[in-house]
Amino acid sequence: MNYYALAVNITWFNKVHWVMRTSLLKTLANKHKTTVKRMIKKYQTDTETSHGKMKCLEVKIEREGKKPLIARFGGIPWTRQERAILKDINPQLAVVPRNELIKRLLGDTCELCGSQENISVHHIRGLKDLKVNGRKEKPRWVQRMAAMRRKTLVVCGYCHWAIETGKPTRMPKQGETSLESRMH
Repeated sequence: MNYYALAVNITWFNKVHWVMRTSLLKTLANKHKTTVKRMIKKYQTDTETSHGKMKCLEVKIEREGKKPLIARFGGIPWTRQERAILKDINPQLAVVPRNELIKRLLGDTCELCGSQENISVHHIRGLKDLKVNGRKEKPRWVQRMAAMRRKTLVVCGYCHWAIETGKPTRMPKQGETSLESRMH
């Protein structure tokens, strides 16, 4: 809210506030098997702001020997504050290590034939889908996915088309091996 206090059109948030408040009241009414009107009577209160008293929804939980817990929705003036001070906090960025699929994609090489043309990812729903009964010999791509224990396979455009249509995929070029064998 403080971030948008400088905006000229801050009053547009009245509609967003109304939708969110209505949704909250309807959710509470449904949960408590009652009406929105009763929820308003139960939770609506006045709160003191720099712009005078304002209506809000409030729940207060009293605790022994401690300050009460108070949860409020509303009670914020939706007026422009030309001299509002923003306190931006720099977020702590967590370094997320790249996952294996991204590393394989960045290799930009087909894991079946070693081609570097039109790389994409073939995906199956589950490894159990690889175990199709009645097949004498599983295709090379199925053997590869089962050996890697992965639901994804980075392939070139031709191999992807071949997998989807049930045709044989290309073999690694002479003197060239697939990505996995090059990594070892």
